Amino acid sequence: MGKQKFSRSLKRSICIEYMQSGVSRKEIALKYNLPNVQTLSSWINSCLSPLEIHEKCASLPPVTVQMDSDMAKDKQEEPMDVAAMSALIEAQRKQIEKLEKQLKYSQDKNLALNTLIDIAEEQGIKIRKKSGAKQ
Repeated sequence: MGKQKFSRSLKRSICIEYMQSGVSRKEIALKYNLPNVQTLSSWINSCLSPLEIHEKCASLPPVTVQMDSDMAKDKQEEPMDVAAMSALIEAQRKQIEKLEKQLKYSQDKNLALNTLIDIAEEQGIKIRKKSGAKQ
């Protein structure tokens, strides 16, 4: 089997999928039949700007804190009013819904803009800064 060629836009899409999915480089390399995980790392550095890398990083999973038995006893002594708890949950649910809509809009806009830039660059219009020394 010969060496597989990937367009710049496909490399960017694979890099973004890796950054946003939270799966390992190895899983992405296997999914796209890349020769090794270093290929993905080099694509990230050559196809994404530092700002894009920062913006596209998947959030780390939440840390669960184990309370010791004394703290747990203190918490049990002051139960929260059920109505107040329900109101708090509803307010948080609405905020999450709003933030999810904003995130989806931003991701769609980002994809559209990057697709536009990819098309322009395929037509010979250089838009993205290339890494490396200035000449």
